[in-house]
Amino acid sequence: MNPAVPEASLTALMHLLTEQALMAMGVPHPMMKEAPPANPAVARFYVDLIALLQEKTAGHRTDAESRQLEDLLYELRMRAMNLEAAADMPAGPKP
Repeated sequence: MNPAVPEASLTALMHLLTEQALMAMGVPHPMMKEAPPANPAVARFYVDLIALLQEKTAGHRTDAESRQLEDLLYELRMRAMNLEAAADMPAGPKP
């Protein structure tokens, strides 16, 4: 196997979806020079996909995978709430 390509696993899938959610929140990937524009609807879609993954894999994860999934979802949901709150705030006057 190519060392640059990770092994297919639940953890790899969680990280792939998390990466997409973060980019939709406007968080740049380490390989990017600029932050992508935030898109709260797309970010919510990826968070919902991860929650669906959690629901559908219940009883089939290791304890470590379950903890990791719970931690990722908590962090992403907090970021999504902050992103949505910022989007709801009226823009101030531009200098």
